[in-house]
Amino acid sequence: MTDETTPQPGNDRQPPGSRVAFERLRERTDELELIISGLLAFALLTLPGRIFDSWAANSIHVEGLFEYALQFGFIVSAGLSYALGFAFIIHMAIRGYWIGLIGLKSNFPAGIRWERVPFMGAVTRAFYQQRVGDLGNTIDQADRAASILFAMTILFALTMAWVGVLAVVMILLGGTIGSAFSGGEQATRIVLVAGYIGFLVAALAPVLLEKRIAQREAAGKPSPGLRRTVRGLLRALGLVMPQRLIAPVQLTLQSNLNGRGFMAVYIVVIALAMLIGGFQVFNSALFAMINRYDVLTSEAVEHGMLSAHYESLRSEHDVLLRYPMIPADRIAEADLRLFIPHQPKRDNPLARERCTALADGRNTAEGDAAAAQARDCIASLWRVTLDGKPLSLDDFVPIERRDLGLRGLVGYIPIGALPPGRHDLRLAWNPQGEKTGPMRRRDYRIPFWFTPGIDQGVTGD
Repeated sequence: MTDETTPQPGNDRQPPGSRVAFERLRERTDELELIISGLLAFALLTLPGRIFDSWAANSIHVEGLFEYALQFGFIVSAGLSYALGFAFIIHMAIRGYWIGLIGLKSNFPAGIRWERVPFMGAVTRAFYQQRVGDLGNTIDQADRAASILFAMTILFALTMAWVGVLAVVMILLGGTIGSAFSGGEQATRIVLVAGYIGFLVAALAPVLLEKRIAQREAAGKPSPGLRRTVRGLLRALGLVMPQRLIAPVQLTLQSNLNGRGFMAVYIVVIALAMLIGGFQVFNSALFAMINRYDVLTSEAVEHGMLSAHYESLRSEHDVLLRYPMIPADRIAEADLRLFIPHQPKRDNPLARERCTALADGRNTAEGDAAAAQARDCIASLWRVTLDGKPLSLDDFVPIERRDLGLRGLVGYIPIGALPPGRHDLRLAWNPQGEKTGPMRRRDYRIPFWFTPGIDQGVTGD
């Protein structure tokens, strides 16, 4: 008589001392899967919006690799949320289909009665019998598909989340180490490249060493040193990747499914998640991804009016458009407030090059001198005109706009002597810049209407 607690080859009985009753849990697997899928699916689909808001609010404050770290973290998190959310919805659909099949089976134990299906001849019946099969087999296939999809979704979630966290930590760590050296950006890149190469070597070396060990031992040569090296590399990888968390799911699926097909799906899903996150970044700055604006084109609008230039017209859709702003499109006061935003990732490289009063582009002054140096540096990057006449920014002051989550320069332009009607405020960032590239010249056109006295109810004779 065989002891039920002893695992036998070819069966799935629980190991000795196990606290888990697998047979009892298997009866409730579908319930547990549905509960988890239902909780996670809709939560994950609402998460990208919050992640986007957080990324948009914080990315403006940094530059270089730190900005890349935030963007990479957003792309991974948003893509992962969408991919997993849709995967859990598909899982619930398969489970719902499975439940429906079970309901049919319980009410119609005989399953499909082929001889009673109308309008079906012998050829068609034979085709569908071969294609559809027995109702019980369909139930088993749906159950298997749902369980595999659920396990793969959890595996993708663990892998992508860990890779994202690891990449961001490496970027931030590299930036911290690089900041201790002159030429911090270059030093940071060296640290990141070295870390990446080290990870690849540690990941590929065991595969190559295993082949070498097999060759030596096949020739009757023991290789204790190589074996210790492989174990050491695997332990080192265990410090970077959570093997005990990921490996049980990955190895079970990989060994029971088509190995190459599994890895192909694994890589495609990860790439698709990254693509989804990148697509959201690209789409967030566009008015409409799919459109037929053949007449009122983006070029026409840019030379007309953009809501991002007017604080009264801005909305949450303009959060990534950090443009110069005025209060509204219609101005009745004698002074026009102009806010020019400061973007570290664009302004800092130019400041290091052109603001000679700042050591390496850093403002280390105190008191009024700090404000004056900041104004002089940022103002030197811009050229401002009103109706074609140059404007001086000497009276502008640094400002922190927490309502917009931006810092910049603000000043009041006297317009009381202007005639009523339309006027054009134009700004050019890096006016000597090239036509292409991240440091290219950027032009902004802000038309407004000066309406003195009208808003106060004075209409004249």
